[in-house]
This record gives sequence, C-alpha cells and structure tokens, in this order.
Amino acid sequence: MKAFEILEKWARSRRKASAPALIAPDGTCLRTWGDIDAESLELAPHLTGSTSPVALQLGNHPAFPAALLACWRAGRPICLVDASLKNLDSLTNSIGPGTRISSENNRLKIDPLPSPRERSDSACVFKLTSGTTSLPAPIAFTSHQILADCDNVCAGMGIGPSDLNFGVIAFTHSYGFSNLITPLLCHGIPLVVADDALPRAIQKTLVQTRATVLPLVPAMFRALCSVDSLPPSLRLCISAGAPLETSVAREFHAKFARKIHSFYGASESGGICYDASNEPLTEPGFVGSPLPGVEITLLDPQAPTSRIRVRSSAVGSLDSTTPANFEPSDLLAPGSRGFRIVGRVSDIINCGGKKVAPAELERVIARCPGVREVIVFGSRQEKIHALVVGDETLDHQTLRRYCAVSLAPWQVPREFHLVPQIPLTPRGKISRLELAARFS
Repeated sequence: MKAFEILEKWARSRRKASAPALIAPDGTCLRTWGDIDAESLELAPHLTGSTSPVALQLGNHPAFPAALLACWRAGRPICLVDASLKNLDSLTNSIGPGTRISSENNRLKIDPLPSPRERSDSACVFKLTSGTTSLPAPIAFTSHQILADCDNVCAGMGIGPSDLNFGVIAFTHSYGFSNLITPLLCHGIPLVVADDALPRAIQKTLVQTRATVLPLVPAMFRALCSVDSLPPSLRLCISAGAPLETSVAREFHAKFARKIHSFYGASESGGICYDASNEPLTEPGFVGSPLPGVEITLLDPQAPTSRIRVRSSAVGSLDSTTPANFEPSDLLAPGSRGFRIVGRVSDIINCGGKKVAPAELERVIARCPGVREVIVFGSRQEKIHALVVGDETLDHQTLRRYCAVSLAPWQVPREFHLVPQIPLTPRGKISRLELAARFS
C-alpha cells in the first residue's frame, strides 16, 4: 500500500477517538480523531477502482485530513493543488490525475478527470513546486519521505502532541502540509482550521482557541504587528515561504516579546534549515542551521556565497531507502551560527557585464532613511529596478542621492518604483520575474 507507514502512524493517533483533533476559529470542536477516521472510511469507497492520482483541491477545509486518508486507504496517491488553480492541464499531462476532490458551498465534490494514468510505483504524494521561476511542476514523494520530513520538522522545532497548531497558511502548500497536516496525522498534534488571514481575525482566533504554534509567511507577520496584543498561550512563531525582514522581526519582538523563528525549506526536499535560537533576527536572510536528519554541503566552499546540496531521507525520490540529494537554486552564505539566504541564481542581474546580487543592493537601500521594504530586480534590458515601500517623506530624489553615495555607479538602480506594498504571489512569495514583467 502506497501510504502504509502513514496509515500506521494515524492508527496510533486515532486511539484518542473522542478528543478534539480539528478546532474551529471560535474554539469549538470541528472533528474529533474518531470523526476524521469515520469520515475517511465513508469517503474511501468512492475512490476505489483506480490507482491514478487524486487532485486534492480543497483549500483549508475541515474535511481535508479525512479526504487525504480516504485516498490512501483506497490505494491512490494524492496531488496537492491550490484551490485557486483553475486549469489542471499541466497536471493531466505530467501525472494523469483521474479524480478531483474540491468543495462547493462547503460541501465535498468528487469529480472524474479526463486521461487518468494508472500508477504502480510507491508515490503517495505529489507536491507542486512554487512556480516562482517557472511553471509549477509535480514532485513525487513516498510515505517514507513524507514521514521523514514530518519527523525532522517536529524534532527541530520542538512541536509535540501537547501543542495546538494554528492552520491559516494553505494546507496544499509544502509548508502547510509539512507543518500542519502531517504532524496532525503522524504525531497526533491537533489543528485549528482557519481561512481568515486578516490580523484581527488571527488575534481573535489565537485568543479563542489558545493555539500554541503559529506558522505564517512574512507578509502575515508584518500585518500582525498592527494588533495590540497576543495571548500568553502562544509560545512559538514560525516564518517561512520567503526571507523574513529584520525590521518586522525587531518590531514583533519589541511589541510582543516573542521571536519569529525563520524556517527554510523547498517543495522538493521539505524542511532544510531552522533558526531555533531565542535571539531576535539581526542578519537579513538568516535561516539558522540544518534540521535534524538534514545534511548541507556547500557546492563552492571557497566562495562567500554558494549553492548548496541538501541530503535527507525527506528529499523527493521514488527510492525510499537511500537519502537523496537536492540542489536548490538559492545562494547561501555560511556563518558561525548557521546559514543566510542572499538570493537565487536566477535573480542575479547581468548589468553591463557585471554580476549584481539583488539581496546585496537591498541590504544597502534598506538603510536609507524612510525605507521600510525594498526588492531589487532586473529587467529584460538588464537594467536594475528597485521596488520600495517607504514613509511619506521618501521620494525618488532621496533614494538616488543615498544610492549614489552608498553604491558603485553601476549598482545604482536605473528606476525606483514607490509602492504602498510589495506584490506577492498567491503563495505569499515574491516573484522577481512577475515584478519585472509588471514594472519594467
């Protein structure tokens, strides 16, 4: 069976059948462990008769864990699909899902899909890459690899059954799946099911549910700084999906006396690094040291920044017995306390024959008085652009004067764009490709 190991873990979790497993934002019980089990057993017969993947496109729905278990009990792998993705043609061509599970008016829909492809391999989950540099692509994982990632994350972050996870990041994203869904199924960690990411809604839900662990993306933490308080029950804040700005980390720590712990991972490998220290973030892009079970090797150990090779039992590969390798396109700088992300290979701007790393320019421009956030990107004409969020005193002339003094002439952005906020992708990430198309 494709997900035998996970189903075995689930069998242990469901022994506390009458205890709450899924919590509503108002603190009431949505599903007990027994409810999830019964719901999955009811769904499973509707999914038998095929071994083709099931496109799970439910969003943060209370039936998500049961639908997942039902697919695996029916012997079918699942593909995690954003609720916003309308066209599944790319998935049909690559992995051939035969069924889609979605929601309409809060009720489950099970629909057949054309061109199903029967599978006999050991894949139980297909994750989609973020698509920040190309079209999203499916990555196959066995149950062994999914469990390894879950164990690495829970051990590295110190999350256990006495915790209550706050689930407002998308369950179908690699981050949400690894930090919320698999800990629920494999480690018995209950989950608040939420879909309102507005700061006041998050604050209210934290108070009403007494959730202890809050995984968000940086933009959500930035917005959460606007609330007046956070409940004492909240013990752990985790940020992933994009580098956390030091200004946000400092403001959050000063206001709420809590550190935001940076987490770095990838769809292809699951969790990679985590900043477990209690010191406030001071270095831009700092993501800490490798998680338990993860080995990192610098591909260019003599250079100040380098791509890395990640070796872990959680890296996507259909061989469940041998730890696999993955080489992200991120550039990392090693330090005494861990690693710092300084950009991506694809972000490097070739400006008149000189290589420009956007992250290095961003660190300089961020020190200009009045600048709150900045993203640097290159246009197709190899011109440097800077997208800047600032206060009311900031203008183009101030930025140009500051950069003229602080940077080499060829490093000064050709264009500055003053905006109220940095545009993000639906996954809460920054896509320099999209920014270049939009602003240049």
